[in-house]
Amino acid sequence: MTKKIKIILSFILLSVACNDLLAQNNEISELRSRAAKADKDSAAKCYARIAYLSTQMSPDTVVFYAQKAIAISSNTNIAKGDAILQIGNSFSMRQENDSAFAYYEKALNFYKSINFEKGIAKAEQSFAIVYRNIEDIDKSILRAKGALVIYKKLKWQLGIINVYNLLANNFVFKKQYDSAIYYLRNTLALSKAEKDSVKYFLTLKSYADVLLEVNKADSSVFLLNKCSEYMTRNNGLTELIGIEQTLGYINFKYLSNYTNANKHFYKAYALIKQTGVKNNYKLVLDGIYTTYIYENRNRDSIMKYLTLQQMWMDTLNSDGHMKFIKELQTKYETEKKDLEIKQANSELNLEEEKNKRKTIIIWLGTAAFVGTLFFLIIAFINYKKAKKANLIIQNQNLVLELQKKEVEDQKHIIEEKQNEIISSINYAQRIQSAVLTGDEVWKKISKHYFILFQPRDIVSGDFYWAHVLSNGRAVFALADCTGHGVPGGFMSMLGNSFLNELVVENKLFKADEILNRLRDKVIAALFQKGQTEQKDGMDMILCVWNKMDNTLEFAGANNALYIVRDKQITEYKGDKMPIGSYLEENKKFTSQKITLQTNDVIYLSTDGFSDQFGGEKGKKFRSKQLEELLVEVSNLTAEEQKQKLANSFAQWRKNFEQTDDVSIIGIKVI
Repeated sequence: MTKKIKIILSFILLSVACNDLLAQNNEISELRSRAAKADKDSAAKCYARIAYLSTQMSPDTVVFYAQKAIAISSNTNIAKGDAILQIGNSFSMRQENDSAFAYYEKALNFYKSINFEKGIAKAEQSFAIVYRNIEDIDKSILRAKGALVIYKKLKWQLGIINVYNLLANNFVFKKQYDSAIYYLRNTLALSKAEKDSVKYFLTLKSYADVLLEVNKADSSVFLLNKCSEYMTRNNGLTELIGIEQTLGYINFKYLSNYTNANKHFYKAYALIKQTGVKNNYKLVLDGIYTTYIYENRNRDSIMKYLTLQQMWMDTLNSDGHMKFIKELQTKYETEKKDLEIKQANSELNLEEEKNKRKTIIIWLGTAAFVGTLFFLIIAFINYKKAKKANLIIQNQNLVLELQKKEVEDQKHIIEEKQNEIISSINYAQRIQSAVLTGDEVWKKISKHYFILFQPRDIVSGDFYWAHVLSNGRAVFALADCTGHGVPGGFMSMLGNSFLNELVVENKLFKADEILNRLRDKVIAALFQKGQTEQKDGMDMILCVWNKMDNTLEFAGANNALYIVRDKQITEYKGDKMPIGSYLEENKKFTSQKITLQTNDVIYLSTDGFSDQFGGEKGKKFRSKQLEELLVEVSNLTAEEQKQKLANSFAQWRKNFEQTDDVSIIGIKVI
């Protein structure tokens, strides 16, 4: 992009920012008032928003409000990550890029810890912006595309538009104009779909600038005229100044149409006088008097605008600018003298020619010339009209064809990838289902049982396992592995395999010993070596039921066991540590021995049900509410209990996304 066009675009963007500043100040005042009356997390959100709005004011203001948000925010509040991100932006504003990267990385890790995908995308986008600023364009494109994948998944159109613009700027910098045009067209399509007219026409202006870089001046003029029409209709006078100045520049530089160039320059000059905004003042005056020179205007007209420019430069109090004006005046006087000499010579030659020819021949020649010129003008006007109409049709057809092909290609690629991924995951789910303990084993434990098993994704991170021994004992367990979906599924397969090895092959029957040995195997398998390493593992409830004396031995890793007897529920808490790497490595799991009675109902549950967001206020279901529900359904049949729990979960969740895998096992003592 030429230096002059970059300057014009910067002025346009600056004026838009100034128009928004008053509205932002009003919003900041409102947010301060709300923060003073709100709870800590709500106040943190207000301060994080103020920090974001302050990025157009000063870095110190950004840091001040961001730190206030962090100080009062809980560790699961999205506002905490937003505030960390804004501190990174404050360092970016100061061009302290290493510090900016450090805070972006911190924000990214926080968003990942609470699984907030939009935040992850915003952090990736921030990385991309700083990489662009330091001209590491390849890294900027890589980070931007990472953000784009998430924004498309979330269908957040504003984020998609911003990343498209960022990618377009990167490809302009690399002079890969086809790629830049691709992303600008996508931005135009989304802006139009979102009915964001201002964004649409500002992007159209950028598109016109890129077309100019690939020597498509006619197309650039066509699009700039559309922008001019829109800004005129909507009183966008500040933006219109830059557009008209650019049209004048193109007509002068690329089309050599000095009359049209002067028309656009003068329109920009009139708008500057009307609005008082003088960002483009020097460029416009420069354009007016330069086109006047090429049009051979009289000296007074040229000197009028040259004097105006000199007055403008005087207000800047710059010796360098004054020197530049004097050089222009000298250049003008020299060119004017040369022009006068040429005109004098031309007049002498014409006089000599007149003396050689007869008057009648001159008149006949003049008549023929006028007639020919008249027909040429008519033909030229018709040609320009036809060319303009054809150009419009060609541009429209080209845009439609490219958009149609892009949509079809992208749709085909997405459908293929989606089908491949879903097929693989469905196959993994069939494998997992085959490994989970079947009905024939559970019926040996108790004929009155149910298993509510609802994975969040196709493959589950929860798994259940059971084994009936020949000595009258039954061992059964319910586990919640780190993560869900495919990663959780891998962990569940690992846990299932280890339980078979420990109980079925090694004949371990004590609940606490099984968990201790299982933890050793998980740590060894995952190469876990203390708190600095990975924290993959699982929470588990494991029971050994001795039907000979009707006693139940229970051991738990972070999860609790419930027993309902005569409409009264008793909670047996497990040890507060996972089956995996833990700070207190020498601490052993403990077991509890429980005497069962006929009609007791044993419940095993992971935290997916109680942690589900929903209800009228979008809060968690909570363990207390789950205990009350288990008491309520305990006198129903096993199938009725399962259906009642499933219905309650669906009614609570409503339109909220399922938070985690959900698993509950109920076993009646008979």
